[in-house]
Amino acid sequence: MPPSTFFDRMVNNDDDSEDADDLGDFESVLDVLCSIRLPRKRLRWHYRSRREPLIAFSNHHFYDDDLVTFPSPDDLDGSTTVRFVHVPDGRWRSKAGFNPIEAKRIAELVLEHIPRHGSRSLGVITFNQKQQLAVLDELMELRKNRPDLEPFFREDRPEAFFVKNLENVQGDERDRIILSMAYGLNEETDRGSMSFGPLNRVGGERRLNVAVTRAREAITLVSSIRSDYIDLIQGLVQQGRLRNVGDERLGVTI
Repeated sequence: MPPSTFFDRMVNNDDDSEDADDLGDFESVLDVLCSIRLPRKRLRWHYRSRREPLIAFSNHHFYDDDLVTFPSPDDLDGSTTVRFVHVPDGRWRSKAGFNPIEAKRIAELVLEHIPRHGSRSLGVITFNQKQQLAVLDELMELRKNRPDLEPFFREDRPEAFFVKNLENVQGDERDRIILSMAYGLNEETDRGSMSFGPLNRVGGERRLNVAVTRAREAITLVSSIRSDYIDLIQGLVQQGRLRNVGDERLGVTI
């Protein structure tokens, strides 16, 4: 997945108005090779995921259920490997471009990980760059009161802990991943929006696929909203792919 220019812009703090960003150009070496009709061989299995649920979402939505998956004996005890943590009071600061309450909850989960799963490597992935920085700031504050946990954060450890965003996490893998969505109800208006930063742009599904396949053993999605918040019709309207005419919604273009 080649880099985009999405995260280059730091002057505009309003992540709800990213129309100037262009994620449409995804040219890569792979695209060039495909265009000259070189033989293709599709991936048939996923080496990273040690638990079948970790690849199930991508297998269904991105690979047409064509991957050969391998159930794990660890799945027999009923323990979950995909966890959802709801942050009901989290609010998106559209002008600042991050969710401070959710960032703090992420930092708390990182510290909770150490006594429980300290032998397992950990990474945090955020849906935008400013949320990444907010999580790092919250972690720095919490770590001041827990010097006993500092060995976990040493950068020379094998598979050291990281906090990255969608743009720069490609190629990384850890035993456990915490995924921060950040977007949700606006702090200033308490109203929602179907703007999810780079995921709204053409090719955003590639970045989502990368993010949700980084974990070997478990992934935790932290979000201030639940699935019933998502309004696909409103999202299409905001992206200009659907015209809203009175009570009638017309002109869908996929």
